[in-house]
Amino acid sequence: MREIEICVKEELPDSGDFHMTKPVLRMEDVSFSYENQTVLEHIHLTLRAGEFLALVGPNGSGKSTLLKLVLGSLHPDSGNIFLFGSEPRQFREGSRIGYVSQKANSFNQDFPATVREVVASGLYGKLGLFRRMKQQHWERVNQAIEQVGLNDFADRNIGRLSGGQQQRVFIARALVSDPELLILDEPTVGVDAHSAEEFYKLLVHLHRQKGLSLLLVTHDIGAVTAYVDRIACLNRRLFFHGNGEDFSREKERILTDAYGHPIHVMDHRHEENVSS
Repeated sequence: MREIEICVKEELPDSGDFHMTKPVLRMEDVSFSYENQTVLEHIHLTLRAGEFLALVGPNGSGKSTLLKLVLGSLHPDSGNIFLFGSEPRQFREGSRIGYVSQKANSFNQDFPATVREVVASGLYGKLGLFRRMKQQHWERVNQAIEQVGLNDFADRNIGRLSGGQQQRVFIARALVSDPELLILDEPTVGVDAHSAEEFYKLLVHLHRQKGLSLLLVTHDIGAVTAYVDRIACLNRRLFFHGNGEDFSREKERILTDAYGHPIHVMDHRHEENVSS
């Protein structure tokens, strides 16, 4: 029996009634295969404006493929995807989406770029690579750096920062174009537990402060129950898509079904440690 730690959900301000808001992302009966191997099967998934949704599942469950479909780099075999009401391949408002990949911090640590320069590169899509940055653009860069709490590191080489600080830089880079939707693909891979917790708290702060819609792909089940509004549990098909309270009530059954083997959930309140 495999054990998974689940954090106790903190009391957070009400995010509002998401059922009354428009969908930012909608997937309708989406299926996808690589050659003869089915990766996603009949996926129905909705992310509404102002919602914080976590997508969880084991390695190889199709999470990264789902993101590629959402971002338009792959096209579904069947079904429909709508991003702000448009099909991803027809979507032309890229600045409305911020994206942080799981490889964001896999770069040359000696690369001679400061935090401010890395964050500023997030505006190139809006400005064009060779367009000169103006004062208002640098002000926006400074605001994004402040939002992630890195004012004191703005002129430091990014390679000199910790893994958690580097991830904050890439969050700032994604935020600098003022997106409405922030997509994060396994953002805490390689980051220590304390930095990961601080990172998730930052996401919650940005979510509440800016009303951002967030789609978080993660294997960190504890982060799911502690910080997000809604949860989708994926392993080729969806085994759950609903709010955190419903997930918590049935988490062991849902995770056992999705992961394909018995799952025991450890609750930090009681320090459970049940062996197989």
